[in-house]
Amino acid sequence: MRRVLVFLKDSKKALETFKLIEPILKDYGVYYKKFINRRNFVKKLRPVNYELFLVIGGDGTFLSGARIASRYGIPLIGINEGRFGFLTEVKKEEAREVLPLVLEGKVSIQERLMIDVFLKRRNKLKYLGNYLNDAVVSKSSIARVIRTEVFVNNEKIVEVFGDGVILSTPTGSTAYALSAGGPILYPESRNLLFVPICPHTLSNRPLVLPSEFTITFKMASGNTEGYLTLDGQEGTYLKRDDEVVIKASRYVCKTFAHPYKTFFGILREKLRWG
Repeated sequence: MRRVLVFLKDSKKALETFKLIEPILKDYGVYYKKFINRRNFVKKLRPVNYELFLVIGGDGTFLSGARIASRYGIPLIGINEGRFGFLTEVKKEEAREVLPLVLEGKVSIQERLMIDVFLKRRNKLKYLGNYLNDAVVSKSSIARVIRTEVFVNNEKIVEVFGDGVILSTPTGSTAYALSAGGPILYPESRNLLFVPICPHTLSNRPLVLPSEFTITFKMASGNTEGYLTLDGQEGTYLKRDDEVVIKASRYVCKTFAHPYKTFFGILREKLRWG
């Protein structure tokens, strides 16, 4: 592995962690380029001919990097310099041991499902991007609930009155969807997860769907605006009759698996399962 893009959280701690692992890249004769995750500059990043996306930061930094790296087929590994670390699985204390294994090609690569999200307004369909975690339609006003019609393959399945709805990937099932009462999906599974947020009808339950299905959320509230949030980082306001169309992406997120930890081990650690 000879070309590495280092994708850094915009923080002093992330930069300090990079300085600790920079000698490893030099020892292996790797050409590397450092890029700070700043919103105004991320859209300009074109990582052509890189073989590794080395993320130093938290899960938010990893999500930003995944959207870019996936479009170029570049695998990622995350060194945690954030709070939770579901995606940035490698602790900085482990980096000196794990990173050489990655550079030597001794670590397996996982492929994780992503979603493509579109906004349909006045019969015009706009592609918003590919995302690793989730698409969330929520109320834009604290005091009001919203009504969302949910369609699966153009068949209406439910109308949700409440705080909103979530469509999550397996990776995103441990994020907002988990907090909203959804199940945890194995990260390499090929499923989509629908979760209502605080529904007023208690029979509205989470639903696991095949990844081949197309899910549509339609804003059905009167004068109440909604808000679409993507990976917790991008968003746009929604008007009545707007439709959010979601399907499995043509891109996948390739990520290096932690060589010494399993997904269930990470769950035990992060969720304190004992």
